[in-house]
Amino acid sequence: MPDPVVVPSIAMLTGTGLIAHDYFKKRLNSTEDRYMTLYGQKDWQGSNMDLRIRCAPKDKPSLVRHFLDRLEHRLHLGEADAAFYREEVRFKKSRLHIERHPTIKLKDLLEPRQGAYIDLDDPAGIRLVWNHLQSDGVGMWNAVRPLFDPNPPLIPYRSVPPPPPLVPELLALPSVAQRLAWRSQLKQELPAKTTLTRGFSCWSAAHIREIKTSIGCTFNILTSALTIQEVFYRHPHREQLNVGLTAYFPFLQGRNKYGIFLCKVRRDHLPGLTEQLTRQTRSQLLNWGRSAAQAYALSRLPNRLFAQLVNYYRRQVDVLVSSLPVGREPISLGGVPTTISCHPWQLTLPYYFLLIGTRHELHVSYTSRFAQNKDRFAQLPESPPASSPSFGRLAAEAARYVAQA
Repeated sequence: MPDPVVVPSIAMLTGTGLIAHDYFKKRLNSTEDRYMTLYGQKDWQGSNMDLRIRCAPKDKPSLVRHFLDRLEHRLHLGEADAAFYREEVRFKKSRLHIERHPTIKLKDLLEPRQGAYIDLDDPAGIRLVWNHLQSDGVGMWNAVRPLFDPNPPLIPYRSVPPPPPLVPELLALPSVAQRLAWRSQLKQELPAKTTLTRGFSCWSAAHIREIKTSIGCTFNILTSALTIQEVFYRHPHREQLNVGLTAYFPFLQGRNKYGIFLCKVRRDHLPGLTEQLTRQTRSQLLNWGRSAAQAYALSRLPNRLFAQLVNYYRRQVDVLVSSLPVGREPISLGGVPTTISCHPWQLTLPYYFLLIGTRHELHVSYTSRFAQNKDRFAQLPESPPASSPSFGRLAAEAARYVAQA
């Protein structure tokens, strides 16, 4: 008869081994890919994004000609980044699949499809529709960048090794548990009928760097704080907001290689907002640990419960800010100066900002489920000056803090 201690010990060791094997297998999987797939099965277009490439109306014929010529050339050569345009989504037995065609013709991309396509009816430029299930913003830009004039990257996305296993997740568990109790501050104010407000503005990067020098923080933290400041102005009765900041993880296995850091931010002046964001995102190890611990816990759940819990996390966020550094020079295509904006077709959050940066300016897109005063969120002018402020108070804030320096 076997020793009564042996069997439970073997079972425990076997169970521990299986858990460890599962952890190492799934620790770098993209949770966002799974969520996008489940969402796309119900509503493919719900994850669509509009990338708008705009110029002065008189320059549109030249812009369109160069864009289409360059795209057709890359399709003909079969460049690796052109695979983005050859992908199309199919539904087989209620399951979603991404098929990659061996070739595709330019004319096939000029009409709506379940994949990337181009709309030339925008009087101010070109609209490229892409789906987040196919790619995150970095992957999308890698496919679109070669169509623009050469522009050295502002921040190169290099391959980096993944963080050490287990330790970051264990260190982050207390803060992960704390964040589970956070609730959205703006959800109860959302209008019953959802009508998205979309806008665009250009910020002078030199202007922002002047504020950065006087305050003393990173560029991305400052630009995020500027957007949060404007949301506080829009909602004067709210004393705190839950802010999500996206981060790119090149070592993740999937199409969407990003995570979201959730910060609780209290109403404050601009230096105070930057200090709060800096303090809550300072530890890169904890940032990854929170994201990895949450992702692995979600990976253990069946699809229905997984989707419900991800929706719960989405509803925690009041403001999501995403940054995409694209080049050191102003963005142009065929010598035509352009601006780039990007907006989702649907939005589950109250506010979403996408900050597309160059050395000279920041292209700021915002999408909101709240109606906005046009005086607060400036509309895109036909030819935005290099130093045009983005939001109503940016110039005043810049002057005040530079004067104090």
